[in-house]
Amino acid sequence: MNHRRVRSLLSSRSALRQNVAASFGWRSSRGHPELLGKHAIVIGSSMAGLLAARVLADHFEHVTVLERDVFPAAGEARRGVPQGRHAHGLLSAGYRVMQRLFPGIEQDFLGVGAILIDATNDAFWFQNGGYLAPSASDLNGVCLSRPQLEAVVRSRVLRLPNVTINAGVTVLGLTRAENRSVGGVTLDRGEGAETLTADLVVDASGRGSRTPAWLAQLGYRPPAVSEVKVNMAYATRTYRRSPGDLDGGHLLLVAPQAPHQKRGAVLAAQEGNRWMVTLTGMLGDHPPVDDAGLLAFARSLPTQDIYDIIAHAEPLSDIVPYRYPSSLRHHYERLSAFPEGVVVIGDAICSFNPIFGQGMTVASLEAQALQDSLEGGLQELWKRFFRRAAKRIDIAWTLAASADLAFPETLGTRGPAVKPINAYIARLLQVARHDPGLTVAFHQVSNLIKPPSSLFSPNILWRVGSGSIRGVSPHLNREPCVPLAAAGASRDVSL
Repeated sequence: MNHRRVRSLLSSRSALRQNVAASFGWRSSRGHPELLGKHAIVIGSSMAGLLAARVLADHFEHVTVLERDVFPAAGEARRGVPQGRHAHGLLSAGYRVMQRLFPGIEQDFLGVGAILIDATNDAFWFQNGGYLAPSASDLNGVCLSRPQLEAVVRSRVLRLPNVTINAGVTVLGLTRAENRSVGGVTLDRGEGAETLTADLVVDASGRGSRTPAWLAQLGYRPPAVSEVKVNMAYATRTYRRSPGDLDGGHLLLVAPQAPHQKRGAVLAAQEGNRWMVTLTGMLGDHPPVDDAGLLAFARSLPTQDIYDIIAHAEPLSDIVPYRYPSSLRHHYERLSAFPEGVVVIGDAICSFNPIFGQGMTVASLEAQALQDSLEGGLQELWKRFFRRAAKRIDIAWTLAASADLAFPETLGTRGPAVKPINAYIARLLQVARHDPGLTVAFHQVSNLIKPPSSLFSPNILWRVGSGSIRGVSPHLNREPCVPLAAAGASRDVSL
């Protein structure tokens, strides 16, 4: 075959690939980027791994996702995601990234029973002794179980013509290539070790990532680690959802309040006309996993609204426990030496106290950071990516760690600003019970749309300083000062 014929075939194949890709909506909105290599590997099909695979599909001829688990039926919890049986949140910033990466994905969510909500108008937030005032906003979110959400995203990734997901595969380590770079992985499909080469390896294997140990084997220093010990436990059960529950709202969150109120809860609408109720307790004040104990714990919360629903609702599942010892952050951005050909993403970089619902959203923002970093090619990709990812992580980590460190028993490094900032946020939340504008401002930050510094603008400072905190009760175990029925207008129930 002559060279002209070869070039013609390659050109036709490239054009076909671009046309097919465009039909699935997976090409970058910035055009058709140049391919950076033949093959990329993603370790783990977590949300971070799936989003990384979507981004890499723009830049490599083929992407292989290696997953240790065997996938269950759609909607069922996966063994490698034990927290998947509990309440999850996809914050507005994460939802926006997913919509960009997967155009039309909101229709896929709706197709499996998701409820799309306005996070400040269709949800009730009990914080610092009362409910925040509701207000319409553009902070959209998704009420959907984690297994079903992951199944939707995995389905979209599998539609990409150049992505393969291999289940039941254990990755044993990284392989060395020239110039001390990484050239692939060693793995076991159940038939002994083998090698799979790649131009880039992305570790999305989660909190138990082996990359720090693999770095040491390759002669590199592992990253420094920050830890905030919260000793958190969950107890979760699903119930049948009835019209009229929660005044037509779809989500209720009761936040712990330092220094003494360590208990919290999430009541979230799910597909299949269900409520998912996750009771939380930190620093050893853990919820029981028996029927009577669960109800007593719910009744002990500073608002009775969750108890009033589950005390009469039909249980649809057993009570499922989960424990989370500490938030961990691996500071890859501080390293001065790192092998080419590998990066780390998702919980493998940073895992947050899950009560804040930041994990999937931060993974989405890191995927965006990876997409931006790949624009500069593979040389020193690790340096660009870790620095960009750190900027996304900084905000979420500051929010979560500061709230956790407000409890004196929490073990972790406290900066001098933690105490005054927590005092200011506490007052902001008290004033926000009567100021819908402050509710939106606070949730723009908690949804990772705006930086925490936005809460210290002159307008916000004036409203917090001059706003009323009337009705604040010093007693946590009483009815909320702002009744739920008065928190907003009635809403249509969408089951």
